[in-house]
Amino acid sequence: MQLPDNYILIRKEVKHARLRVSEDGKVRIIAPPAFSEDDIKSLLSKKSKWIDKNIRYFENMSEIELQRNQLLLFGIRYNYFYDTTFAQKIIVNHEHKTITAKRDLLDLKIQEKWYRKVAKTHLTKRTEQLAQKLNFKYNKLYIRNQRNKWGNCSRDKNISLNWKLIKAPEYVIDYIIIHELLHTAVMEHTNKFWTLLKSYYPNYKESIKWLEKYGNSL
Repeated sequence: MQLPDNYILIRKEVKHARLRVSEDGKVRIIAPPAFSEDDIKSLLSKKSKWIDKNIRYFENMSEIELQRNQLLLFGIRYNYFYDTTFAQKIIVNHEHKTITAKRDLLDLKIQEKWYRKVAKTHLTKRTEQLAQKLNFKYNKLYIRNQRNKWGNCSRDKNISLNWKLIKAPEYVIDYIIIHELLHTAVMEHTNKFWTLLKSYYPNYKESIKWLEKYGNSL
């Protein structure tokens, strides 16, 4: 079967065939071994509009441009300065938008480790604050490296947040946290869920638009 260059067929022991469109424009068809060529053609035909929509979605996403010595924190560009006199401390000056450290935060591995630490501290504290303010109860909070999600809430009321959220504006962070907290009361994305979300966070659509535009660059 001849597929377009950006289509990838993956045979896998799964119960149902599914499609996945990634940010690089690739369309992955994950299908069980018994799924025939006619079945694949039928699936692609049925989902053609969905595929086109998702490809356009990634094409329209914008990058947040940073200079070589800049780091993104809370949606703001901070200038990074390497200073050997700072020992192991990392000083974040929110007033002057600077980050000073002896550690090489331009090294991606060191940078990610630092981001994860900041994310755990801030996201944990903010989740506790919003849960208390809005009268939600959750079980455990995990800060994870989720590939395709910003947040998740299990039926056991365990919340997971993506550490990369620490790079997003605070109003976006709050939206994701409130979104997942609301799932402790309403699991599905029903009309009731979105009505309640609007009552708790009236400007939530602005956060969604920001993530749709810039989320790919976090």
